[in-house]
Amino acid sequence: MLQAFLLQFIPAMVQGVTLAIPLGILLAVFLRLDLPEYKNTLKRALYWGFWLSLFFVVVKVGTRDAITREGFEALTIVIAIVAEVVLLVMLFFKRDLSKKVNKVVTMSAFVLAIMFILFHGMELWLMPYQIFIGATGKYMTLNFLIENLGFLTGILFGLLSAAVTYEAAAALNYKRLLFVFFVQIIALFIEQILYAIRVAMARQFLPSGSLIKVMAPIINNQDVLVFVIYAAVLFVPLTLFSQPKPQRPEGSNPAEYRRIVANAKSKRRWGVGTVVLLIIMTCLSSFGWSYANHKEQIVPAVQVQAQNGRIAIDLNEFADGHLHRYTYRGSGGEGVRFIVILKGGSAYGVGLDACEVCGPTGYYEKDGQVVCKLCDVVMNKATIGVKGGCNPIPVKYTIEGGKLVIDANELEANRKVFR
Repeated sequence: MLQAFLLQFIPAMVQGVTLAIPLGILLAVFLRLDLPEYKNTLKRALYWGFWLSLFFVVVKVGTRDAITREGFEALTIVIAIVAEVVLLVMLFFKRDLSKKVNKVVTMSAFVLAIMFILFHGMELWLMPYQIFIGATGKYMTLNFLIENLGFLTGILFGLLSAAVTYEAAAALNYKRLLFVFFVQIIALFIEQILYAIRVAMARQFLPSGSLIKVMAPIINNQDVLVFVIYAAVLFVPLTLFSQPKPQRPEGSNPAEYRRIVANAKSKRRWGVGTVVLLIIMTCLSSFGWSYANHKEQIVPAVQVQAQNGRIAIDLNEFADGHLHRYTYRGSGGEGVRFIVILKGGSAYGVGLDACEVCGPTGYYEKDGQVVCKLCDVVMNKATIGVKGGCNPIPVKYTIEGGKLVIDANELEANRKVFR
């Protein structure tokens, strides 16, 4: 259950952070310029970016060849890189931006924001779609709810992190604010260039022979690139902590100046909040992601056959007290799996390798307990054979002549569970 949650939460969080934090810092820069037109530019970009990203995802999902994911994202990256370069040049070398709206700045910021939203929007919108498709019609299940909850909370956590980082950036003076924005763009620039090269190699626009030695380790460890983004975000609180206290304005009395200094110190709390969130995101993206992708080893299922309509298994096979899995080939070709475990004495737990809640996902043994592979619910082996919840669907059996005997019709009746 936790794995299903994290598999949706972490990617949604990463996409939300990578999208929202640079735009939040850019908003802080524009608000410092104190011209409403700059802020309105980002508002329009958010509006159009949202609807355009939704439109392109609908087109991609509704058609097979109209839009390719890699081609679309590579195009948005190339345009974003151009806009990033233009915007950085204008912000660093063009003076008096706060006195008159610069159309080049507004246009490059508008294009950059649109491209950011289109790129990450494609990734984000496809997540709930893939959850929906993966459910294969089983929408009233706990797993479907957990996956959607993971996606939504991942986005919310990403937006929360972006909001806290924005407040920390807004507390910086203008030069320091430009510096942290520059660091963010450089980090994104590295990630974007690597992605564009990878797509160009896949499409054979670039010769792969000379680049493969360099790109292969990067492609194989591309999940590590998110830590480059986190490192860039760390510059926001570090720059805030190193910022000197404000100078005393001319004509201000000591009480007013103390209030100014106290206000500046209180804003450092946003820096502390950013550091805390970065630690959480780093742990989730490393240890959490490793846990989410961990696959438990399941005991291989032993093939059994029916003789005279009955399946007989020697009781000595269960004497070790561990979980044993078997599979019976049904009349329709389905592999009907069932498990057997010695509960104690002469009592055995026998059930399908499936439950009514999670379906035929299977069970594994851990620390003497039986665990559902999908939702991680732990069951005491003494309860195996009892109907309900995430327990294996019970299978009737008898003990005859030192063998555990199951009627083949009992398994045939459950073929539909494994279709």
